[in-house]
Amino acid sequence: MKNLLAAAAVATLALSPIAAHADPGGHGQGHKKDKGHQDYRHDNGGAWTPPGLAKKPGGMPPGQYKKLYRQGQRLPSSYVKPSYYVADPSAYRLRTAPAGYRWVQVDNQYYLAQTRTGLISEVVSALIR
Repeated sequence: MKNLLAAAAVATLALSPIAAHADPGGHGQGHKKDKGHQDYRHDNGGAWTPPGLAKKPGGMPPGQYKKLYRQGQRLPSSYVKPSYYVADPSAYRLRTAPAGYRWVQVDNQYYLAQTRTGLISEVVSALIR
């Protein structure tokens, strides 16, 4: 019996350096592997966006994204681009936009905005198609 215990103790001591070199299994930092530089330039017109906002719509905080804008205010530049333009205003019973203006859809709001400045000249809410 003493020989069996001694053999077990020797085996344990012999294998302990191998266990010390094993992968930590996600605990701690382990080996830092360079996964490449992440670029957080998603929906913000190519400008740098903080990592916490990179995957948010428009690269903006949720409270700002859901903000309702009024006539005379300016839409953020992230909304005044072709991905938000209303392609066929007549399908939504909107009048034709004058030169230099476009209808922009944000959620259930439709804004007639100047394409150069984002200045809102008209707001139409919750249209039924």
